[in-house]
Amino acid sequence: MSATRTSSRQAAQKAKEAISDTNGKPGAGVKRRVTTDKGPAAKRGKKAEQEAEPEVKEEKVAEPETKPGTAEGAPAKEKQPAAAKAPEEKPQIDGIEAGVRKSQEREDIVPTNIFEKGIIYFFYRPRVSVTEAHGVNEVARSFVVLRPTPRGATLDEGQGPLEADAKCRLIVLPKKKFPTSGSERDMAFVEKAGQSMKQLQESFITGRSYETATRGEREVSEAKPYAEGVYAIMHEARSSHLAYILTIPEEIGDLQKDFGLRDRGSWVVQSKNPKFPGPAYATLPKDPEYPEHLQEKLGNMRWIPLEPELIDYPNAQFLMIGSAQDNLGRAASTGLDGKKPEQEQPGEELEKMESENEHRVDALKGDHTVYEDLGLEAKKYPKVPSTWNNQA
Repeated sequence: MSATRTSSRQAAQKAKEAISDTNGKPGAGVKRRVTTDKGPAAKRGKKAEQEAEPEVKEEKVAEPETKPGTAEGAPAKEKQPAAAKAPEEKPQIDGIEAGVRKSQEREDIVPTNIFEKGIIYFFYRPRVSVTEAHGVNEVARSFVVLRPTPRGATLDEGQGPLEADAKCRLIVLPKKKFPTSGSERDMAFVEKAGQSMKQLQESFITGRSYETATRGEREVSEAKPYAEGVYAIMHEARSSHLAYILTIPEEIGDLQKDFGLRDRGSWVVQSKNPKFPGPAYATLPKDPEYPEHLQEKLGNMRWIPLEPELIDYPNAQFLMIGSAQDNLGRAASTGLDGKKPEQEQPGEELEKMESENEHRVDALKGDHTVYEDLGLEAKKYPKVPSTWNNQA
């Protein structure tokens, strides 16, 4: 009994102590509450920061939303230069581009169906070891150089020689003569593109010597200019035309006529799709490296109306069909209903270009201007001939 009572007392005592502990100390749930409100300062600070921190972050994220004016104000200052780009849409383009004077007024009246306009040069190279050709049969090849000018270009006595660094295209005619009627059609191809007149002078126009195993040294004569004028590439209905009017020589002769030229004329021009083979006489070892968008434009068609971009690549080929001689033929008018009242007809623009180029030529060195344009000293060269015996 004594042991049992003792055990009971001990149990009662422990119960009292447990009750006392419960009244004097907070439970687990109360402990969290007290720790937040009355715990040690250091511990309160850490926990307060942990609980308050998300609220601060939320305020920072929300700040741009609650203050859109302030948030957008700063970037707006950075975007001001973009807004300032508006003045780049210049209402006037008067000035010089690619060494050629231009004006907005002139550009506004150029017909919309003119893809490109510029100066055209005609060359031939005598056969190997032939210094002076006396007929087309002594010519190895004939060439054309197209030098584009700005759309609003004005060529007149104030222009002077054309800049030798402007980009040009060198085009080769394997058959040497230009087609003169609709029944004649010949291939031409781009030998060089994106070349300056200076580069063409150094790599193409100048003559050279070379050695052969059987005949020894051979001479390739210098390419000779035999005409200069103005040109325009334009589209009309379902075709494109390359039209020209000659400025040099002042009077054309047998030499120019033997190559198929007249004072003025035009050809229908069609670009060839390199997917399809061409005639044997105009086969090239390599195709033009057309970008994807031009390949898509050509699609599966053998021929499409020529556009300037299609002849901006070496080895590009196009067909020339005789269209008009001593006049511009269908190339003289737009044939389009969308022509604006203030715009001229293509023939009028080409006539104006030729007149301006004639004034430019007269103000310089006459027919010798072709050499000035090529960056050569005119006094070292004879007048551009109109006959094969070099008598103008």
